[in-house]
Amino acid sequence: MTSPEDVATPRAQAFYVPRLLRAAEVVCADGRVLRGRVFLPAAAESHPGALRMAEWLEEPGCFFPFLPDGEGRPVLLSKQQLIVVTVAASVEDETADSGVERKRIRVECGVLRLEGEVVIDMPASHSRVLDLLNRPGDFLALRNGDHNLFVRKSRIVRVAESGAARA
Repeated sequence: MTSPEDVATPRAQAFYVPRLLRAAEVVCADGRVLRGRVFLPAAAESHPGALRMAEWLEEPGCFFPFLPDGEGRPVLLSKQQLIVVTVAASVEDETADSGVERKRIRVECGVLRLEGEVVIDMPASHSRVLDLLNRPGDFLALRNGDHNLFVRKSRIVRVAESGAARA
């Protein structure tokens, strides 16, 4: 059994992964809307900088810590029960998506209606919204102004293109 003193030892700290708090709004399957912070790893293995929200959501693991606004302790949320996670768009998102085709779409998740642009960063033979939706991964990334919305694909009922494609 470990004592409280063991937690502060250099050996215990070797397992600490630096995290960044990122403001987020979460819409849950039961209709609750939670505002608070998610904990993103401060470093990514595949690129410089912090792990991007889209990458983090697709990582294995059913639960994640979420710090609700006004509360001092995190709660654990189930990724399976998320409908939408909204975060402010970052400079890294802009850079990663520059020069690729975008399509404007409307997404319906039950009574929830969302609109935004999706990035079509796939070969020309797979550049339809249908191809993007059927691609592996649990979340669809939508850009709406200065926010990114990550919509759980399994909660999507209907999708319609609402504008011309642009690059």
